[in-house]
Amino acid sequence: MTAPQDLQPVSVYENAHLIARDLLNDICRQLDGAIEPDDRNLRWSHARAMNRINAQLSDIADALDTMNLRNR
Repeated sequence: MTAPQDLQPVSVYENAHLIARDLLNDICRQLDGAIEPDDRNLRWSHARAMNRINAQLSDIADALDTMNLRNR
């Protein structure tokens, strides 16, 4: 699949950057509303989900590090 001739990387990158920031804001909002550690309804499934989220966020942080290192 090729990009249209009039589409430049800067506009695609800028759009993707804005989407990533919106997603990060949504993640922060959802984490702020997540179950608290002292909630009596806390279950192992919550701990597993949080660890899965952390693993995915770690992959994202690694991808950003890689992208930023290539630009230096």
